[in-house]
Amino acid sequence: MATDKKHIAVYLDKVVEQALSEFCTANGLESKKGLMYSAAVNKALAQYFQLENPTPDTTPNKTSDSVPSNTSNNTPDSTLALIQQMAEQMAAMEERLGKLSA
Repeated sequence: MATDKKHIAVYLDKVVEQALSEFCTANGLESKKGLMYSAAVNKALAQYFQLENPTPDTTPNKTSDSVPSNTSNNTPDSTLALIQQMAEQMAAMEERLGKLSA
């Protein structure tokens, strides 16, 4: 299937692979063929960079804590809340990675 999207190849550390698998499961990024790693990486990077979720509308999304799709009316308070939420998510991911590598 042809696409104009950038293709990248990554060698994942085992602990990062495990965390990505957990991210897929937590966000409903699974299909009959298995975990949807590409969609998960796109979603994780979109959250990290505070972008709209790039996954297609047909992708299941079971969490309500993703980045809001309407960023045009962000106020300083909502922006600060989003930054705090992202910091908490990153801390939780770092904690999981620490436990997995121990």
